[in-house]
This record gives sequence, C-alpha cells and structure tokens, in this order.
Amino acid sequence: MAEIRYLTNWFATKISAHDEVKSATQISASRLHVQRKHGASLTIAPVHVTTLTAALVDEILQTGEATVICLVPKASHYLWSARERANKLGSDVQTMSEVFWSIVEENPQGFLSKDVDSTREILGQHSRVLRVQMICESSMRLTRSGGMPDVNISVEYGYEFGEEALVKALARHPGVDVVLNSNPNGRATSLALEHAEHAGVRLLDLSALMGVLRNP
Repeated sequence: MAEIRYLTNWFATKISAHDEVKSATQISASRLHVQRKHGASLTIAPVHVTTLTAALVDEILQTGEATVICLVPKASHYLWSARERANKLGSDVQTMSEVFWSIVEENPQGFLSKDVDSTREILGQHSRVLRVQMICESSMRLTRSGGMPDVNISVEYGYEFGEEALVKALARHPGVDVVLNSNPNGRATSLALEHAEHAGVRLLDLSALMGVLRNP
C-alpha cells in the first residue's frame, strides 16, 4: 500500500492565510482544527500521496474523523471512488485548491472545482450523452446513446494551452480520448495540437467537444 505522509504543520501555515480562517491549530500529527470566521469549525487531514484510493481513505479515517481529507500535491489526484468512500464515512475528499474555495461555503463537503462541475453539468445535458461518470477529480467518462463508444475526457484549464500542459494532462489521465480546455478564452498552440494528433487524442474546447459528441 502507498505510504501516506501528513503535511499538517505545513498546511496550517497555508490555510491560516485564508481570509475566512480565524485560526488553524494542529491537534495531532494527522489532523488540523480550522476555526472559520463564519461557519462551523472543520477538521482537516492534509495528505501527500500520488493517487488517493478508497483503501487509503479507509486507512486515513481509521486514525480519526475528518471533515475533509485534503490532497495537497498539485500533481497528485484522487480517484472518484475514494471520494465516494469518504462520503459514506461522513467525510469528504478535496484537492488543496478545492479546500481553499469550499471553505467559504456553509457546508464545504461536496464541493467540486467549478470548472469541472460546470463542465459535468453541461455535458450531462447533451442530447447524445446518457451518463456522466466521474473517474477522478478532473476526468470523466461519457456514455453515449445509439451504441456509440464511450468518451473519456480530462478537464484542464489554460489560456494558452501548450505542449507541456498537454503532456502533463496525459500523464495524469492516461487513456483519455479528449483533453478539454475549459477556459472559454483559451487557445491551443500548434505544438500542442500536433502532439495531440501524434498521441491519438483530441485537444478541444467545450464548443468543439459538444459537436464531436454527436458523431460516432
């Protein structure tokens, strides 16, 4: 099983700088008590793992309760099954970015990146899409009607979406068919488009993806 590292002391310094946070106190090696200026206090478990799985969620919550398990490294991600497992146990899983956004909510649990959540909602309303199934915090599988094959997409965000951004997306989400740049003002560079063609994937914006989903 993957080793779980806790970044409790480091995370306390980061979250303390948030405008909504009154105080952040380390209460154990794996837990942080966050008192908000508005709303109930939270218990956060800041973890460092490459990929957070449901089994790792079980291991983390065996050491104590947590309002949110926060996946700290930007390059890491959590499987959606890990988030579902946490929800069943009364907790939640979020990235560090999601925690910083959700902390202003009355109930931070259940918060999902707005770029991903809005994309999921829009794609779920497509006439050819029967089901949207989350794979991880920023990738999803689209089941289409008429016997058309499923489409796996990763949701990214960039203004000038270059080759390096594409390489990172494909490394984080192997097996996707489409890399979606959810920035409505974004554009893909020629090198990124060329790399996508060689990699056998499509690099699209949301408007282009909506059109592509109508085709076999």
